[in-house]
Amino acid sequence: MKTLRFAFVLAAAAAGLSCSATPPPQAAWDHNVSFAGWKTFGWYADPAEDKGIGSAIVDTRFVDDHVKKDVTANLAKKGFQPAGDAPPDFYVDYHTRANGIVSRDQYGLYTWWSIPTYMGSQTYKERTLALDIRDAQKKLVWRGWVSKFVGTSPEAIAKDIRRAVDQILEPFPPGAGAKG
Repeated sequence: MKTLRFAFVLAAAAAGLSCSATPPPQAAWDHNVSFAGWKTFGWYADPAEDKGIGSAIVDTRFVDDHVKKDVTANLAKKGFQPAGDAPPDFYVDYHTRANGIVSRDQYGLYTWWSIPTYMGSQTYKERTLALDIRDAQKKLVWRGWVSKFVGTSPEAIAKDIRRAVDQILEPFPPGAGAKG
């Protein structure tokens, strides 16, 4: 009987862990575009887009400032510089959307044959951050995105943004023969 109980607990834990993973960052791009020779970038502002991306924890300005700061720092490490007043070689834009609420079971002490029982659920908000790269004519040529759980404090959200930006931009620019 102990072996059966142990096998059940092990199977339940494995199932819980397999369901808890968030998808890895993704990227897609136009394979006919050469990213070689690009050195400067600017920020693309779509007049039709409302970046109403704040939450109860942080406001829209907080998210905007952190995404732009982290993207600029990441691209600088790769040798790209802000164009300033000159026309840029490419444009960067970002989007973020709430993916809804995700409920996860909390596993506590509970057994089939005894009184102590604890089961419940916890909810998390999940957001998607997408970064767009547009060529000098403002045509979308590369997009990377990742979905993550949202932090519960401004400091945690700032860290989440930094990690997400680094993960998304890791494969940018794609090399010749890269798949995506």
